[in-house]
Amino acid sequence: MEYHEEPKDRKHTPDVESEEEYAFLQETFKDERGRGRISRGMVVKYACLGLVFGLAASLGFFALKPWAESMNLDNPDQVTIPEEEDVNSEETEEVSGEIQEQPQPLTIDNYREMNKALYDVGSETAKCVVEMQGAGAEEDWQETEYDKGGSVSGIIVADNGPELLIFASSRAAGNREGIQAKFADGRTYSAGLKQKDENLGFAVYAVQKNGLAESTRSRIGVAELGSSAVVAQGDTVIALGSPFGYAGAMGFGVVASPKNTILNPDGEYRLICTDISGARNGTGALVNIKGEIVGMIDQSISDEDSMNLVTGYGISDLKGIIELLSNGLPVPYLGITGVTVTEDIAEQQGIPVGMYVQEVQADSPAMTAGIQSGDVIVGIGKEEIISLSAYHLLLMKQEAGSDVKFQGMRKGMDGYVAIDYTVTVGSCN
Repeated sequence: MEYHEEPKDRKHTPDVESEEEYAFLQETFKDERGRGRISRGMVVKYACLGLVFGLAASLGFFALKPWAESMNLDNPDQVTIPEEEDVNSEETEEVSGEIQEQPQPLTIDNYREMNKALYDVGSETAKCVVEMQGAGAEEDWQETEYDKGGSVSGIIVADNGPELLIFASSRAAGNREGIQAKFADGRTYSAGLKQKDENLGFAVYAVQKNGLAESTRSRIGVAELGSSAVVAQGDTVIALGSPFGYAGAMGFGVVASPKNTILNPDGEYRLICTDISGARNGTGALVNIKGEIVGMIDQSISDEDSMNLVTGYGISDLKGIIELLSNGLPVPYLGITGVTVTEDIAEQQGIPVGMYVQEVQADSPAMTAGIQSGDVIVGIGKEEIISLSAYHLLLMKQEAGSDVKFQGMRKGMDGYVAIDYTVTVGSCN
């Protein structure tokens, strides 16, 4: 028997199956460390392109802005003053068992901080305050800013696109040849009368935006109208404008009474009376601690005894008028001064529920229609009238020049009888 010895230098060759089993070991792996890298040059390139694009866009915006505004001069946006929600006078009850913190004694530093906080609110809100001045043919060069008795202070109430609209006393639109508006940055511009309400003595003036300097645009703002319905006795208020007879003033105080009212033809208006000393010709705005306008100062509505204390119309009763005037529409007018006949009064006095006519102005639309003192207005169109405020709200929805059906009650020999009127609505401009 022969034995064959395999040479020692002969290498072992794996079979085919072994080669396939370990074939994955021969795969080539790529270096992943370079993936996702962006070269420094590419970063610089994109940054430069972004900078050039931003500069071009900015220059284009400022170049085309005046042109865009000028193209919109004949097409102003409709101004709408939001309606207020119903106010719930009941306060939320405190949780029983809640631990009440003991009040800390006030210090001089607290007083300084409070005044600083009020000043900051007033300064920010003052951006919407504008001084309106009638411009005569010849101005007296000896007249100083302090002496200008013909100027009044108003507020910017809206921006309708091409115009800034300013609500202020109509005194600035008297028998002058022009009107000027001085904004918070001290610059003065020509203004035009948009519409006025001679019943209350207010007007809306318009200043063209395309003529405003950039410094003026950046330092003014549209007023935020609050609610005078929630103003309470003791609330802190800020008086801005010309409450002391000169422009650019600011005063702090509290609400002495928010319940006084004044009767004007076709409406009753709530007054905000303060403890702030003021001038007899003072005008301007009353502001709450949130920076909202809650009243328009008009010292002419105060009686002799309280004329030296700042008083204003509650802003809630003026919002409908502001909206009409801002859109160039006249305020509807009938010329009726009346009071509400409540159910209690109706039961006690035997008068129908509605609006009792106290007085009818001479040559007014109401007099022309045959409405008399002593009549009770109980309906306008198909709407029932149960109060003076309901009458006022419905009247504000009528168009000047339109014929409106009124339903009333007139006292005769056998009691009150129904009577109808057709009234052609007038205007207060």
